[in-house]
Amino acid sequence: MKKVINLSFVVAIALAFLACGEKTKEDAEQQETKIEAGSQLERPADAELHAFKVYHHAVYMVTTSKQAGGTNKLLHTKKLPTEGTDPVVTPALDHLYSKAVIDLTEGPAIVEFPEVEEGRYYSIHITDQEHYTIYDEIYPVGKYVLVRKGKNMEAPADAKVIESPGDYPHLFIRIQVKTREDMVNTLAIQKKIILTGTSKELIIDNPITFTIETHDIYPKNEGILETVTEFSEEDYKRVSDYLGFIAPKFNGNIGMFGPIDSKEENSDDPEVRAGAIVGHLGLPAEHAFYLPFFANCEGEVLNGDKTEVFTFPYEPSGVELFWSITRYSALNRNTLPGKNDIFNAYNTKPDADGNITITFSVEDPEDGTYWMPVNAGEPYYFVARYYKPDLNNLPPRPCD
Repeated sequence: MKKVINLSFVVAIALAFLACGEKTKEDAEQQETKIEAGSQLERPADAELHAFKVYHHAVYMVTTSKQAGGTNKLLHTKKLPTEGTDPVVTPALDHLYSKAVIDLTEGPAIVEFPEVEEGRYYSIHITDQEHYTIYDEIYPVGKYVLVRKGKNMEAPADAKVIESPGDYPHLFIRIQVKTREDMVNTLAIQKKIILTGTSKELIIDNPITFTIETHDIYPKNEGILETVTEFSEEDYKRVSDYLGFIAPKFNGNIGMFGPIDSKEENSDDPEVRAGAIVGHLGLPAEHAFYLPFFANCEGEVLNGDKTEVFTFPYEPSGVELFWSITRYSALNRNTLPGKNDIFNAYNTKPDADGNITITFSVEDPEDGTYWMPVNAGEPYYFVARYYKPDLNNLPPRPCD
């Protein structure tokens, strides 16, 4: 029996809040559709929820490979998205991205990573065509080769071998930027990354059938995509609306981005997995935990007309690497041009109690707290990001 959700109020699609947020502004604007009081949202079938992921990822791969000049070519971001015009919503300001659509149809792809100085976060994340993580590592060094599972591809003896269940895995590289002045060091590392493989144009006419034909569907998902081969852009928007409505039930990024056999809570829930697309290509929670805040401690939606003060531990418990607090406009889900958008351990110092206190306000409070500027009359939200967290010992929330 299909579930039906009755809406007794007007609800807008949920904010896309996760780390890498590989969803375009156009996607976000399309999903701003409001559902009028008294209307109904029908829960999509599990096959549709899975097709939603596959559809989005396939369309993304075509766009990204075109921007890069073909498959097996790295596409580097060269500046932090601080001016409110980035094509990615809720962009992280912790690192620069490098990404590539890997193509294994003509043979293996080889990636060579330089050694990076101690203390700088640097990672790779590889996702398959069903939007499951197949490999992630912090501090990669040396030669890595991606091969197609079952194809007996030859690999260099000195390379770490990563097997892909599909022809087109996605490679995501993150290199930390600590401060604006540190940017030059991150850019220098990007130049040392080498990707070798046969490059071609990627053409996808039907995202669902393309995935079935070029990817070994996992046994637990076997047969379901065949029931929705005509999944369309209209279907995509319909599922987006549903996921936007249920988004408040999600616990940050827990259960969204891990491998097919992830042990994270709710990782087997089709709704949670599909909900991951609002932060497409985000990291598994054990690698990085993303915690969004849309309301104050009284449950009121954050708005620039009201000054808000939040306190965070400078050395949060259960966080091995680093943390950040980043604020975004809720109008365009992006940064505010000409204003500071982020605080982290590199641009703050702890008070006598080991905390930092951030004031979200239009004017600088000049009271010793860290000022996060907001615009008068405009809604905003912020995201706490914790890298290499202990999921059993997460930092307290400021309203706890």
